[in-house]
Amino acid sequence: MGVPSLDWFEPAFQSATTIPLALDRVLCIEESKVHFTRCLRVALCNPVPHGLDRIAALAQDIKLLQQTFQHRLGILAIDRPQAWFRHSSTAERGPFAVAVFEEPVFARFDECRAVAVRHLLPELWRNRQVSCSDYDPALSLWGRLLHLNRRLEQINQLPSPFADVRLDELPEAIPDALQSPALNKFGSQIAQRIKTCQRELESCYEQLWARSESFLYALHIQYLSNKARQQQQQHQDPGRQRRQGARQEPPPPPPPPRSQLPPVIGEALRFMEFKTLPSFDDLRQRYRVMAHALHPDRGGSEDRFKQLTQHYKRLLQHLEGT
Repeated sequence: MGVPSLDWFEPAFQSATTIPLALDRVLCIEESKVHFTRCLRVALCNPVPHGLDRIAALAQDIKLLQQTFQHRLGILAIDRPQAWFRHSSTAERGPFAVAVFEEPVFARFDECRAVAVRHLLPELWRNRQVSCSDYDPALSLWGRLLHLNRRLEQINQLPSPFADVRLDELPEAIPDALQSPALNKFGSQIAQRIKTCQRELESCYEQLWARSESFLYALHIQYLSNKARQQQQQHQDPGRQRRQGARQEPPPPPPPPRSQLPPVIGEALRFMEFKTLPSFDDLRQRYRVMAHALHPDRGGSEDRFKQLTQHYKRLLQHLEGT
């Protein structure tokens, strides 16, 4: 790649055979510069006036995640599974309250799926996915980590027609026709900030995975042990389970599926990713997490944030009326 020319008019005329062709090339180059700048703006700028740029907002969330891990992961015991699946109130305790995320480390799943989750989490991280059909971390610290990983990838890759330009590869990735000393300097600064976020997020992943892997393995061992114990008890007393089942009360009826609810409520459930009507606590918790992710001040969409508020109010009114 040669030294960029400071004369934006000269290169087109050097390679053109006619005046109209040369002028068309100049216009094409200038339009590409404007389009490239707009793509940078889409990737980096927060639509909220006077808000943090997207990299700064992401770095702020990563810092809060690091703070959460520092205060919460060390107190999780492998032999207490309930601690990994419940919300934390760490931020509200003691005279030195610290801002931390309150989500559980894991979204709820059965013990028998611990091995599957143990293999899927690294795969989701590598592929920069937030969830898959086999496992959805949802409202958990794992879900938040994967969400930040996805946000970083969205910032790092420019939209079409510059989809092959990655910000962490600037300034080398800038097309030759758009090269300039000022743009190269700007690209170097952006690349350095992106790489800093990548390193810190990778450190978060390694820290959370180091703790989670041991727990998932222990949880699977516990499942196998309980299963073997149940099989042994059934072998010793085949009628015991039938007698216990006869004494148990029938379970409460399940909530109606979305298809049997009013269309407005069904739409609200789909937007907030509920399969059935939630409890008050689940609804409020889901709203807090989604509001945090969709708020315009944190890089979210103002329209989707308004939709979230409307759907939340509708579901709240419906639950209060039932």
